[in-house]
Amino acid sequence: MTRRIRLNLGLLGLAALLAALLAAGCGGDEAADRPSGRAAERTAAHAAPARPNIVLIVTDDHRADALGAAGHPDLRTPNLDRLAAEGVRFTNAFVTTSLCSPSRASILTGQWAHSHGVVANETADPPADLPTVATELQRAGYRTAFIGKWHMLRKATPRPGFDTWQSFTGQGDYFRNTWYDDGEWRLSHEYVTDEISRRAAAHIAAAGPEPFLLIVSHKAVHEPFFPAERHREAFAGRDLAPPAAAAGGPDRRPDWGDRVGHADAAEHVRDYYRTLLAVDEGVGTILAALEERGILDETIVVYTGDNGYLLGEHGGLWDKRAAYEASIRVPLLMRYPALAQGAVADALVLNVDIAPSLLDLAGVAPPPTMQGASWRGVLAGEPGRDAFLYEYFREIGQVPTILAVRTRDWKLVTYPENPELGGELYDLRGDPGELVDLWGARDHAATRARLEERLRAECEATGYPVR
Repeated sequence: MTRRIRLNLGLLGLAALLAALLAAGCGGDEAADRPSGRAAERTAAHAAPARPNIVLIVTDDHRADALGAAGHPDLRTPNLDRLAAEGVRFTNAFVTTSLCSPSRASILTGQWAHSHGVVANETADPPADLPTVATELQRAGYRTAFIGKWHMLRKATPRPGFDTWQSFTGQGDYFRNTWYDDGEWRLSHEYVTDEISRRAAAHIAAAGPEPFLLIVSHKAVHEPFFPAERHREAFAGRDLAPPAAAAGGPDRRPDWGDRVGHADAAEHVRDYYRTLLAVDEGVGTILAALEERGILDETIVVYTGDNGYLLGEHGGLWDKRAAYEASIRVPLLMRYPALAQGAVADALVLNVDIAPSLLDLAGVAPPPTMQGASWRGVLAGEPGRDAFLYEYFREIGQVPTILAVRTRDWKLVTYPENPELGGELYDLRGDPGELVDLWGARDHAATRARLEERLRAECEATGYPVR
């Protein structure tokens, strides 16, 4: 079905520095939606504030397809769907490392993991003097706040760039946490997703006249999946496993050693989706708080996940880390009616783009340390990047270090520390489930060579220390 995408553009950032943006309309079905470069009609209904408030909501292990707006046949996420309907949904959003701590550091710093140095979970923070979206907005006069799971260096106390800090140690727990609450320690038995959303809404209600950045960082939907009591019977008896989970795996690949069995795999998958329901409700709580203050349309609301999650695909794989689509794709939604309404953008966008995009939209020049790019261009009809580097650094078990390049149509995966493993090559257009590995196919030797060269180029462009 053909759809008309409407982008409403106002003046973004400081009027002296930023010009009015032209927007692109695009048609076609979801798989083919691309910015066409045609100018969209302008409206005066939503003028962009010079310094918009920003709410960034980050979840854990949220697959890109676990969203009503993405067409999930069983899951209802009305509040997330509202963000999509009233803003923009990026249908090709990816992380550059599918692991919690490295990805969260990339979201804040706009850098690949090999640049900011956070390459494993709960072992390190980015360097204290490295600019982040928080430090730069704080320097520009924003009031900045962090609420929820930090999940980098395992400590609960404040980090640079935040005026308000409410967090707990490490991964945290769904039902019991000791919070560091702006200088005081508080024990809580409130369901953690609800508490994070409640705290976020309270912060919005008490915010002063200055523009603010609020980062809302969830534990959910991290395994083990523990839904809120009110959601424990949701989806009862329904098979929610992704269809790809029954399709087997590629013809060859490394022995990941992580085919963890579950006594009741179907219930395990149901609990994943049940745990997500409270996250969606929390988004509604935050939107209601912004509406109550009368500042919803003056606020950029961004929602994303720190990585995807495998739910039995590829012959029974669970968790993330791998370079497969279910692992590296994430939801990415932005509500900001001054810029976009009801838009679907299929440009390749990354977690490293979030920090420079938010700074750009706030009229703050992203620092040169940030390797990502602002979304303004792709929303105005520019094609954006045509490939990106994916990396993972061995930190547990048998999952090997990974270097991969993903283009619009192809993916090449290599294992630089284990050359005996060879690699993997997938035709994403003809084989979107990545079931047929073409690494050794003679008729694809030229494609493989071209992608190997592109992988080297992406490594060089991002400063990856290739030996």
